[in-house]
Amino acid sequence: MKNILIGFCLTAASAVAMAEIPAGYYTALEGKSGAELKAAVKAAAQPADFSVVSYGNDTWDAFTKTDVRLIEGNLIWRDMYSNRMVYVSTGHDGMNIEHSVANSWWGGKNGSREAYSDLFHLNPSDADTNNKKSNNPLGEVADARIYDNGLVKIGTPASGFGGGAATVFEPADEHKGDFARAYLYVFTTYSNVPWLSDKEGSNMLDISAEGAQPKPWVVDMLLRWSAADPVDDTELTRNEEIYKIQKNRNPFIDYPALAEYIYGSRQTEGFTAAGNEVQPVNRPSDPKLSGLWLTGVNTYCGRYWEGTDLQFDCPDGDLWISYDGGEFQRYGERFSLPSASTHGEKHTLKAYSAAATRSEGLRSSYVYVTMTGRDATVTDYTDAIWTPVTATSEIEKGKYYIILSSNVKNIMGCTANDFMPSCGYCQFNGDDVSLLPEGAALVSFVPVEGSEDQYMVRISDALGNSKGYWSTKSSNKMKLDASTGTPATVSVNGTGEVDIAFTSNGSLKYNKTQPRFSNYTSNQGTVLLYKFKKFPKEGQTGVTDVDSEEDMPIAVSGRDIIVPAGGAVYDLNGRRVIGRDLAPGVYVAVKPNGASVKILISK
Repeated sequence: MKNILIGFCLTAASAVAMAEIPAGYYTALEGKSGAELKAAVKAAAQPADFSVVSYGNDTWDAFTKTDVRLIEGNLIWRDMYSNRMVYVSTGHDGMNIEHSVANSWWGGKNGSREAYSDLFHLNPSDADTNNKKSNNPLGEVADARIYDNGLVKIGTPASGFGGGAATVFEPADEHKGDFARAYLYVFTTYSNVPWLSDKEGSNMLDISAEGAQPKPWVVDMLLRWSAADPVDDTELTRNEEIYKIQKNRNPFIDYPALAEYIYGSRQTEGFTAAGNEVQPVNRPSDPKLSGLWLTGVNTYCGRYWEGTDLQFDCPDGDLWISYDGGEFQRYGERFSLPSASTHGEKHTLKAYSAAATRSEGLRSSYVYVTMTGRDATVTDYTDAIWTPVTATSEIEKGKYYIILSSNVKNIMGCTANDFMPSCGYCQFNGDDVSLLPEGAALVSFVPVEGSEDQYMVRISDALGNSKGYWSTKSSNKMKLDASTGTPATVSVNGTGEVDIAFTSNGSLKYNKTQPRFSNYTSNQGTVLLYKFKKFPKEGQTGVTDVDSEEDMPIAVSGRDIIVPAGGAVYDLNGRRVIGRDLAPGVYVAVKPNGASVKILISK
């Protein structure tokens, strides 16, 4: 993955140092209260030189300065709606420009071009989560019956929330303050846009059409969220970067107490800047693990068989873990996982860091770990090596293949529900795929009797168990049939893109908006085909085409072990690990030909 830096090089310390409000920017607020203060805040938020960003490509250009983060040396979009990792260098397929305050509540850009394009309530968002969020109001969820991706919940509101709406959207605790201050900014700055009137049964947030005055339950929630999740360095830096672009600031970030003066218990008091300046409070750092596969933001997976220790790095807090859905318990920085008893056995951990500092009562983001038992005697194709198919002549019956999206290399899963899901990212070693995520689909092409160029597309799980044949009776919709499927032709163009064209109802493509695979007649993302090459260790069940060279080099760089394409790195418990940023210890590096060597990684 290519590394690029796009104008976002601020450390936490520099973010605080840069948070200098221009002289005189808030002078008009001093001493005012009530309606006069609200009007002064509105004027400060939209000064005469306020610059409206053109919605679309210019918004994404702005996001490269306001909403990116660095993970493992790569810039990804900062997404408060999901833990998916989308690299800035690959674009933003599968993401939306999301209005945290739904633009349908005031008629979108036809109601107010300024509100529609204002960066203070626009965020890069996972498209699937955004679609499910829709224009449902903020609230606290009692039953996440619609959606829960580990970061946000969408479902039935808890008592006292929703204003009569059947469904509400609840962000993660660590983002609730960000959302609250964005909402307060929009309600105050754009109080004169054509807000829709309250309608019984509407999903619109419960606000009055005149003056955008939120109802008491909304005010109570926003004030509570803003206090519980205070401004941190990231939000402060975003405020500064937007100021550079739009020439305006969010007063509720610079002076969080303004919320109480305008909407809360201090409405009769005259505001004074002295003593109310923002004092950023950072949450404890998220726990990190080495030697496991990072499949998303704060999302890890690993393979194991013998009992193993998971080593967490919590530099500024105490580690708390929920094991297999149990109660959170405090640990050191190590969790001992017992030996697996069956192949495919799974255990999950949910962890966070908490510290008794200025951030007392605040926790880090949740970190999710899935560990899967791997019996070396069982053939499991998630551990196999897969090589790109570049020509139609390479298509063979009886071979296993995997299907990836051309853009962000999502891999197709093996469960069908009118479509085949994306199940995440593969691990690459050079051009080859070297590790598949859980749930990946294996694809094989079964010749149609009496035809020279048609196949039925059979889907299997990673153990080679058939799930059925791809069958479709309409476009954008498919199922897996146990006995027969819809015939298809298979061809590969010069750039490696594969066209699996069914006799009717389109071709197998990737929906970039809602990450999934199906047969489409409309314009969708293209797909790539990778063919099974071999297993990483000679003698492993199902191994084919094993390389015979003995001189393939293995390199060590710092705490990284670099093996040639088709090789692998294991710890002494037999777990396959990613050979980057390894914890001190002894590891076994295996060449594609099966030759192995022990390597000591020191501190």
